[in-house]
Amino acid sequence: MATVTICGGGNAAHVLIPLAHAAGWEVNVYAPYGDEAERLRQGMARNGGLRIRFEDGREIVGRAHRTSGDPAQVIPGAGLILLALPAFAHGPTLEAIAPHLDDDALIGALPARGGFDYQAEAILRRAGKTARFFGLQTLPWACRTSRYGEEVTVLGTKAVVDLAAFPASESRAVAELLTGLLQLPFHAISSFLALTLANTGQIIHPGIMYGLCYGREEATYSRDEIPHFYQGVDGFTAEKLQAMSDDVQRVAAVLATAVAEFEPADVLPLYDWVCRAYAGDIADESTLASAFVTNQAYAGLRVPARPTEDGRYRVDFTARYLAEDVPYGLVVVRGIARLAGVAIPALDSVIKWAEERLNHRYLDGDSYAGSRAPQVFGMNKVAQLAESHRAQLER
Repeated sequence: MATVTICGGGNAAHVLIPLAHAAGWEVNVYAPYGDEAERLRQGMARNGGLRIRFEDGREIVGRAHRTSGDPAQVIPGAGLILLALPAFAHGPTLEAIAPHLDDDALIGALPARGGFDYQAEAILRRAGKTARFFGLQTLPWACRTSRYGEEVTVLGTKAVVDLAAFPASESRAVAELLTGLLQLPFHAISSFLALTLANTGQIIHPGIMYGLCYGREEATYSRDEIPHFYQGVDGFTAEKLQAMSDDVQRVAAVLATAVAEFEPADVLPLYDWVCRAYAGDIADESTLASAFVTNQAYAGLRVPARPTEDGRYRVDFTARYLAEDVPYGLVVVRGIARLAGVAIPALDSVIKWAEERLNHRYLDGDSYAGSRAPQVFGMNKVAQLAESHRAQLER
């Protein structure tokens, strides 16, 4: 029996555990944060396994063979390692598991976010390990844990998910492997550089936060007044999202001439991606705004918020919609755009606004500190970016 180790204890890990078990894999879990490992063990023991409830009424129950916060207990022997983690945890997790990896282990990030390939290759090579990894453009499901270690609800499943692999020659085989494991279609695209630009979460999450909160940063709400996130997309927000998408398209167009064998067609405009990913879930595809507002997979989700001392709620700007998707998304694209000599005014405006909310300057000088921009990994010219891209394709 093949063994998969799932790294993480959040919503995505809760979905992956039963799916992998149902597909006939031995499932281990590496959950090093806090008491996650123990809580997962206890939850699965109480419930006879971990249950997924799907939006169509289906249910799947499965459990982990071993759960631990010690990588030495759950990484050796695993042919597949899945990082079901926020991007800020990728680096520390890769550092922790690298000494215990089998030589032929395949590592995947769900999702990868921008610059994952630069970071993963650097860490694995320092550890003397063969670099074999892949990344998903987006998480396949909108999901929420109902009872920790016991039950998770899948609110929506994307119709298809793009992925890139390192080396690129393995991408189709990885897509077939994941399709069998997770029972949904995966589409292999040409490169991680295309995947970084095609990361729609970096547009959607910060863009909607900007659109709904710009000029209302200090507003407070009752619980029922907290704005809906996707269903709250209005004309102003849709315009900002469209402008951000247009910026990315300009970067992709320039890279098509500056980087050999870069495939700009792998970087879909935002509207095209939303309609493709949620085919069948959208009631009105006439505009970008209506595609968000009438998407049943997004129904009911609200802006992240936290309580104030007076019992009301204020938008939580430290939530992953900014804290993850800016440094591991927009700032990476900003670095690539700088190398390519492309102006990205819409993305820059959102980055600068988010820097104020996060109290962090990602774009001081050319350091890009705290991000995974190519400059962090020594790429300061477009020719170096092109060389990195070529090396991935030729392996």
